[in-house]
Amino acid sequence: MTMRICWCGNKKFLPFNTQYGKCQVCGTLVYLKDTPPEQFLVKNDETDYYGKKYWLEHQQDDFGYADIHTRSRNDLTDRNLHWLKTLLKYCLPPAKVLELGCSHGSFVALMGQAGYDASGLEMSPWVVEFGQKTFGISVVVGPIEDLDIALGSLDVIVLMDVLEHLPDPVATMSNCLKVLKKDGLILIQTPKVKDGINYSELVETKDRFQEMLIPEEHLYLFSENSVTQLFNQLGAEYIQFEPAIFAHYDMFFVVSRAPMVVNETEAVESALLATPNGRIALALMDLREREIDLVLKVQESEKDRSSRGEQIDILSKQLKEAEVDRSSRGEQIDILSKQLKEAEIDRSSRGEQIDILSKQLKEAEIDRSSRGEQIDILSKLLKEAEVDRSSRGEQIDILSKLLKEAEVDRSSRGEQIDILSKQLKEAEIDRSSRREQIDILSKQLKEAEIDRSSRGEQIESLSFMLKESESDRTARWAQIETLTSLVNVAHTDSLKLIDKIRTMNALNQELNLDCAAKNIEFELLMTDLRTMFSRRGFNMMTRISDWPEVKELTKWIEKPNE
Repeated sequence: MTMRICWCGNKKFLPFNTQYGKCQVCGTLVYLKDTPPEQFLVKNDETDYYGKKYWLEHQQDDFGYADIHTRSRNDLTDRNLHWLKTLLKYCLPPAKVLELGCSHGSFVALMGQAGYDASGLEMSPWVVEFGQKTFGISVVVGPIEDLDIALGSLDVIVLMDVLEHLPDPVATMSNCLKVLKKDGLILIQTPKVKDGINYSELVETKDRFQEMLIPEEHLYLFSENSVTQLFNQLGAEYIQFEPAIFAHYDMFFVVSRAPMVVNETEAVESALLATPNGRIALALMDLREREIDLVLKVQESEKDRSSRGEQIDILSKQLKEAEVDRSSRGEQIDILSKQLKEAEIDRSSRGEQIDILSKQLKEAEIDRSSRGEQIDILSKLLKEAEVDRSSRGEQIDILSKLLKEAEVDRSSRGEQIDILSKQLKEAEIDRSSRREQIDILSKQLKEAEIDRSSRGEQIESLSFMLKESESDRTARWAQIETLTSLVNVAHTDSLKLIDKIRTMNALNQELNLDCAAKNIEFELLMTDLRTMFSRRGFNMMTRISDWPEVKELTKWIEKPNE
């Protein structure tokens, strides 16, 4: 395949896609496959590339564009008015204008209505004839290089979507500049290559510039920088870019070899109002301005509608999620309702239980009230017992001290009893019958003394236990009171026994006392013992202390006198 050379003369390209390369020098996108210039001429409208089929079938079938009949009507109301407004900005009628690639000729006709001396040029004889018949304009078959146009005779040359099709843009634009006046203008619309563009980004972002990559038709795709280089190279140093009607992939500019003058709005309106047809053109432009204003408002409204649509979509999504959540919560509510019913049944049964418990609670409350009164009484008694306990503690200390002293005295008196017993045995030689009684009494007294000593030890142990069990004071108070009573009794009894022993000592010393008197004393002693065992407190103390000798002593006391 023969490689195309860039308009700037460079042969080296950076890869762009499989069919286009990017010039390393000027940055123009170039269709790499070279084709002979003759391919773009139309000698046979039925078979050549830019012939009749191009306008009636190719654009519609391959690109989805409207056919030439539809475009001849639609172009008048949008792009033609947009182009006319820019043309009037830089050049007022009457001026001589030639449009290269005028297609159906609607823009040529509009320029004629505005007061310009306008004509068109096309490559296809069929399109030339269509323009002549449709709009009654002057259209000739090109290319411009083949036409006999006087040099410096034209004010303006228009190329709308033509520059990208030219197989040799330098030669064609150079020829256009020759037939223009020195201050003449070229008005151009052509696809715009963005700086730093790469094919993968176009695909990823779905950039509409991809629509301009049309192999065999769009041979050179310029950037603002590269098209400026092109015209500067040709001597047209003044270039002014204007807003393009299809700004998403086109650029629109005016270029000249001389500084350009911008016409004021009043001058434009005056030029158009000067002729009847010009007034119609001005009215169409006014309608276009109104349409643009409405379109902008509609676009803003559409943008707002789109934004609201997104909000509605978000809200709809949230509503669906809420509905799903509502459904799940409905199921939960059904489950909870079922549980609530079961709970209600259980509540009813528990209500009955509560009634029973309430009744029992009332009864318990009555009982509690009565027990409260008892507790108050017992608390009062406990306080009194606490006061009494303190005083009894002091008494116990005194009694414990007295018991110790009595124990010492008991030991010494035991020795005296032994002596007296011996003396009594010797003195009873002549009183044989009484001696046995005295022996028995002495024996009983010894056993009683041993028992008294044992009980004294138990009393000391009990006192020690009472001190240690102070923590169990409440339960032991009754025992302490009983013990105190018993100790008092025992102390009294001990004193009485001491007196008796002293009496017996006196009797022993007085060996001549009568047996009858001793019998009386013996009977008194027995009576005292019986009296002591008959006392309730003493018996209670014996049960608490668990004295094993009590039974034997009781049996002995209960024996009849011998």
